[in-house]
Formats: sequence, C-alpha cells, structure tokens
Amino acid sequence: MKHNWTEFWRGKNEFDRSMDVNFTYFLSRVTKYVSFNKSLNVLDIGSGPGHLEDSIYHKVNEIHGVDVSERYNLNAREKHKDHPNVFFHDLSATDYLNFSMLNGKKFDIIIVMSVLQYYKSKDEVLLLLKNLMPFTTKGSKILLCDLIVQQSAFKEIIEIMIEYLKAGKIIYAVSLFFRLRFSQYYQVKKNNGFLILTEQDWKEILSQLGLKGSFIKEKLTLHKRRKNILIEM
Repeated sequence: MKHNWTEFWRGKNEFDRSMDVNFTYFLSRVTKYVSFNKSLNVLDIGSGPGHLEDSIYHKVNEIHGVDVSERYNLNAREKHKDHPNVFFHDLSATDYLNFSMLNGKKFDIIIVMSVLQYYKSKDEVLLLLKNLMPFTTKGSKILLCDLIVQQSAFKEIIEIMIEYLKAGKIIYAVSLFFRLRFSQYYQVKKNNGFLILTEQDWKEILSQLGLKGSFIKEKLTLHKRRKNILIEM
C-alpha cells in the first residue's frame, strides 16, 4: 500500500496509460503562450513518462526533465538514448525541491504541469519557485499548469467525461473512472487530498517572491476549473 503521493508516483499506477490524453490537449494550446525554437533550453518539472520531451526535443536546444520516479526516468532515458539534447534527472523522494543536479544551467522556459496539487503545503510551492529562480534569466518564462484553486472534484469528473465524449472516447473515460475509483489512487487521495491554493493565495505567493505573473484566461488542460499561471522573469 502506498501512503503518500510521492510513493504513488514512484510505482506503477493507473495513469501510465492515460496521461497522454490530457497532455495532448495541453500541447495543442500551450504554444500560444510559450513558443519553442532551437535556441531555447527547457526545464520540465515532474516530467513523468516524458510526454513533453517526446513532443519538442527536436524543436529546442536542450530539454531537461526531473521526476521522483526512477521508473519513469529509466523508460524516458531509453526512449531518448539517441537524442543528445534530452536529459532526465532523478529527484529525491524526500528532498524533491532540491535541484542541485542542474547547477550552472539556465532555462528559457520552465513548465510545471499537473504537479503542484501533490505538494504538501503553500510553503513547498514558495520554496519550489524560490529554488527555480537561480535557473532563470531575464526573459525566462515559468508556466504553472493545472492548478486547483477550489474544491470541485465531482464537477471536474463530469466536465472531463464531457470532454472525452466530445472526443468520442466515452468508453475510455468510463473505464478510467472505475480504475481510479477502485485503485490505490483513490485511497491515497482520500488520505492525503490535493493541495488547493486559491487565486488570492497565488497572488500572495507571487507578491512575496517579487514575481510578475498572471492567470491565463484560456484553459490549457481538460480540467476546466483549474487555473494556469504564466510568470515572466
């Protein structure tokens, strides 16, 4: 039995076969806010199976993914073994805000996609952003995606089911729902919950760190009620 989110993501889980759907939706919209070209270095926080790397490695100078899951990183490294501009780094399960393995690197784009809801507190989010700042330069962009700002789990499920229906994948959606409901994911969620930070919380975080950021009006993921923030250094 996995007792917390870090343990959950380090092992095999129900999202192994489903993350790509939400990511495909995200990728079709994100280039409106961050564009990729061969001069740019990109950092992917919580890179998972490497969906972002799969999609843009040929469009950027370098892309670095960091994740607590050694399993994801091993698989991602194997996929990209012939791509010398793609790197995957292991984060410590007990010190996952330590990015010292990236010391000396600077990134033009940093993407944190569907990760922060698994953090433990507002203080951890503050520390994440504080720890990322040394890896940015003037003009760098940090994109924080899929942020939960209100308690709306049931409504989110309904809205996602509608999106899958529009895409002609309702059977897949129903199957995923039941797999999650009767799985370790449900138990870990029940015991740990999600980190919910209101829009006011986010404004306070940005103000405390002296960062210039704003909410993106357009939704970037299948979760209609979640928010996305673009920070420009």
